Amino acid sequence: MMHPLFSDSDLATIAEFEHFQQKITQLAQAMAVDLTKYQIDHLAIRVNSEDNARKWLALFMKLGTILSDNIVNDRIIYLIQLNEPLMFSGQPVDIVELPFPKNKRYPLESWEHIEIVIPFNEDENVSQWLYRVEKKFLWNQLTTLNVKVSVPKVDGERLPNPSIAVSFADKSDNFVCIKVHPYNIKTIIEV
Repeated sequence: MMHPLFSDSDLATIAEFEHFQQKITQLAQAMAVDLTKYQIDHLAIRVNSEDNARKWLALFMKLGTILSDNIVNDRIIYLIQLNEPLMFSGQPVDIVELPFPKNKRYPLESWEHIEIVIPFNEDENVSQWLYRVEKKFLWNQLTTLNVKVSVPKVDGERLPNPSIAVSFADKSDNFVCIKVHPYNIKTIIEV
């Protein structure tokens, strides 16, 4: 059965969503990450204009509720919990991230990344978590991949939320990204 997101809008198409899944699968294979072994926390869409961001937000609001609308890096980022989860790589995913645009232009206004959870080990700090994940996967040693590590700070969040963003170094054919965090987004915004 088709998700309501794709049934009554020209904005969101099932073909575009399936193409995104294929691109994410290609990247996960290059990263040696089996997506069935990690929680896919949420999906993110990117837009270049505030007008398009408002259209997406209106569409998502018909299908869910806003969990968060925080300012991150000088722009508002909405987290929407869908009433009915999207199936992505065999997992139900009910959170969509919609950042309003800043100054960056994306090659395609579309689905752009997923975020997966690799939890902290007991008593592990941010540096130890980063070291463990980097040592396990060795993404930095692959010239075909681009790896960006950050620890974003958002007002009101009390848990550390380090991020490892991995994408292809050559984005001409595949511009998607997989981000890795130690917590799911609901835990971050609820604490």
